[in-house]
Amino acid sequence: MSEEATPIAVGAPPLRPLALGWLQPLGRLLRVRLAGPALGFILLVVAVALLAPVVSPYDPLAQDADLSLHPPSLAHPFGTDQLGRDVLARMLYGARVALAVSLGAVSFGVALGLTLGIVSGYVRGVLDEVLMRMMDAIVAFPGLILALALMAALGPDLRNVIIAIGVANVPWVARVVRSQTLSVRERDYILAARSMGAHHGRIMLRHVFPNVLAPVIVQSTLGMGYAVLAEAGLSFLGVGVQPPTPTWGGMLRFAFGLLHQAPWLSLVPGAAIFLLVLSFNILGDALRDVLDPRLRGSL
Repeated sequence: MSEEATPIAVGAPPLRPLALGWLQPLGRLLRVRLAGPALGFILLVVAVALLAPVVSPYDPLAQDADLSLHPPSLAHPFGTDQLGRDVLARMLYGARVALAVSLGAVSFGVALGLTLGIVSGYVRGVLDEVLMRMMDAIVAFPGLILALALMAALGPDLRNVIIAIGVANVPWVARVVRSQTLSVRERDYILAARSMGAHHGRIMLRHVFPNVLAPVIVQSTLGMGYAVLAEAGLSFLGVGVQPPTPTWGGMLRFAFGLLHQAPWLSLVPGAAIFLLVLSFNILGDALRDVLDPRLRGSL
């Protein structure tokens, strides 16, 4: 007896595990120049921040007067500071503050800016004018100056740093989202939803919101780099996260007067800030190329 062959539908698409669906956009992202190294460095910083208590060779707050300003060595790869604290350990724990502030500030700015941008662009009229003039007033202040003013009013604290930097991000997100909403609200599917009696809140949530996310993702990535730099600037000026909590900007502040005597104290945190901000900017540009339909065909 011959075995019966299992019928196969002609033209049926090949089966593909759903878990592999993210590989295609990731492949396009990694084909963008320098996107791979930038993403790799960001993931490395995230990993060492999460594993700081495990991989740190020393307590970042432990002081040893006998090891004051010890140059880089096998025991202390990045040397020690003026209080004898291990620079590598402080760098690892400082990464946690940098990422926590950047993620918190961008989340705060995106949540508020996304809401204001969608409402402003969809409702239009007087509300649109009022909201956009408020955004113009915030943009009129340089981001760091605005953050300094907010910190002076709120006080130096990790939560207040997140709020101060997040507020500076709100206008940029709101403006981008508003411009996208103005275009989306005139699409045929929005008009169809209105004609079927859909509530305005439902239209904004179900139809407008998903179609304005792409530029927000790009803006968020660029905002992460700005937040890292802003947090370092506030800590350098002494109004950010307060000692003894290790921060990269605080390390630069205490190393400023020892640049010639102990250059490693400035070079290590300075290089980390530079590379992390550069990586976020490169990744943001790469995401723009991947998410923009006009540029997607070139990848």
